[in-house]
Amino acid sequence: MRNYSELSDEEVQQLEQLYPVTPNRRLSQMFGVSVDAIQDHFARPRGWQKNQAAIKIATHGTYHKLTEREEQWIVRHYHNTRNGDIMDKYGIGESQLNNVRKKHGLKKTDHFMRKMRRVAGEACTRAFREHGESERAAERTRQQWAERKRTGEYSNVGFKKGESNKTRMSPRRYKAMMQKIHQKRNETIRRDRIRIHWGLEPKTKLVKQWDNKRDWHKSHYRYQFRQAGYEVDPDSRDIYYFADTVRHPIMERNAQKYGFRVLPAEEEGIIFNPIFN
Repeated sequence: MRNYSELSDEEVQQLEQLYPVTPNRRLSQMFGVSVDAIQDHFARPRGWQKNQAAIKIATHGTYHKLTEREEQWIVRHYHNTRNGDIMDKYGIGESQLNNVRKKHGLKKTDHFMRKMRRVAGEACTRAFREHGESERAAERTRQQWAERKRTGEYSNVGFKKGESNKTRMSPRRYKAMMQKIHQKRNETIRRDRIRIHWGLEPKTKLVKQWDNKRDWHKSHYRYQFRQAGYEVDPDSRDIYYFADTVRHPIMERNAQKYGFRVLPAEEEGIIFNPIFN
């Protein structure tokens, strides 16, 4: 695959003549450049337009109607197969493949899309290095930053004063972003809680907030049990009740989650001490 900047003036003129009546995929094969390069670097900036009627007439003779077996093959393999490979296999166009996709609700898998992005990125990196584009791009970036530093102009870099994600994003996108952040944070805390439960070290500092929460519950339950007439041991997490104590099963059950033990005072030989109350 060639870089679009390698096209000569004659090739660009030929591309301009063929663009209105030739599918982009066919042009990509003829000139050895990507479809995106043809569309983004030649057609849109120069205002080229497609003649859809002429394209349909030109491709009518090569139109292939998919059989039921071929369509079922596409349904089974669409999720992990490149569209170009499918079109080459059966000799169909993009619109015909899109009709099959919409009919059956087909979609590429996330794993396949990540793989394709990685392959495309590696190919782009190789092409940049082969044509020296990496060094030229780095030099242009250094010059731009040097000019901004000299003039003190950073208005188009990062956030402006008074801006935030909430002001720059639509309410729907901002809400979705915040939900994703909260879900990720809650999952991290959950994993750290499991690690602490099994005696392992937490991987993040968020667990400190959970430790503070546990300490707060420790003081909270001590106070609540004293107010309810229980006896609380100040040196441990043992809580005692007496024969005349009004029991609170739900509070006792919740306290046990934080390591408290609720025991009968008579069996432990505990004598009521009003100082603790």
